[in-house]
Amino acid sequence: MEKIVTARFVRDDGKEFLIDGSGWGITSINGAEAPAYEVFTEDKAAGDGKIVTGQRVSSRDLEIGASISRPLFNDIYRHDALAFFSPKYSYRIYLTYMGRSRWINGNIAAFQCPNHNIWEPQELTVLFLCADPYWNSLDDFGQDIASETARWGFPYMDNPTYGVLVSTYNFSRKVVFDYDGDVPGYFTAELTADDAVVNPKVIKDGVYIRILDTMQKNDKIIIDFEHARVTKNGANILSKIDRSSSFTKIQMYPGMNRISYEADSGDNNLHVILRYYKKYLGV
Repeated sequence: MEKIVTARFVRDDGKEFLIDGSGWGITSINGAEAPAYEVFTEDKAAGDGKIVTGQRVSSRDLEIGASISRPLFNDIYRHDALAFFSPKYSYRIYLTYMGRSRWINGNIAAFQCPNHNIWEPQELTVLFLCADPYWNSLDDFGQDIASETARWGFPYMDNPTYGVLVSTYNFSRKVVFDYDGDVPGYFTAELTADDAVVNPKVIKDGVYIRILDTMQKNDKIIIDFEHARVTKNGANILSKIDRSSSFTKIQMYPGMNRISYEADSGDNNLHVILRYYKKYLGV
C-alpha cells in the first residue's frame, strides 16, 4: 500500500503551498471521504412513514491539519502559512492518499495557526468550503475523435501487394470512452477546422449540440457542456445553437460512453478533441 500522504494548495494567483512532510506534515484529514447528502421528504397524507420527494449531494467541508516536522524552523514555516492562507483567494486542493491523487476547488471558511510554545512544533488547521463537492482526476483525458492510430511495430513486415501498414484513421468519427468515475461528469469539445465545415454537430446517445455556422480554416469552436457556453475563436456564439440541441442531457456516465460528430458538409476537415475530468465522491 502506498503510504505517502500529501496536500498541495494552488492559490488563484498561482502561488503554491505544499504539505508533504519536508516542512509541514499532515496530521489530520476530515471531509475528504464523502460529501454531505440531503434527502427531502414529506409526511404521507394517510398511512405510516414519509414520501421521499428528492435528494441531492450538498457542498463539502474539507479540513486539513498539519504540524511542522522541524521546530528549529518554526518561524519560517509559520510565517509562510500565515501569508498563504487568505480568505481573499480561492484555492485548488490536490490530495494524495493511499496512492490516489485527486483535486477539488475550495474557499477558506476558517484558518487557525495557534500561538503555542515557540519551541514546540507549530500547528495549523485550514477548513475549505467546496461548493462543487466532487473530486476530479488529475488528467483531463483529451482525445481526438478522428485521431490517427500508430500501427507500425516490430518486427518489420512488408506486404508485397498492400505495402506497409503505418497507421489507421477513425473514419467513423466515433469514439468509445470507458468512464470509471463515481458520478456523471460533463466534458468540453474543441472543434478545429482544416478547411470549410458547415454546421458541425457533436452527438452522444442520440442527443446533440448543432452549431448553425460555417467554420473556415484554423477556426476553433469550444463547447462547454457544463456551463452551456459556446465560443468561436473566443467570441460567444451561443445564439447560433440549433434549437433542438441540448446541453443538460449530454454527460459522461459511469461505464461506456459513445460520442461522435458530423457536419452538413466538410466533416472530413474537422478535428474534435474531447476533454473531461473524471468525478469521484471521495479520496
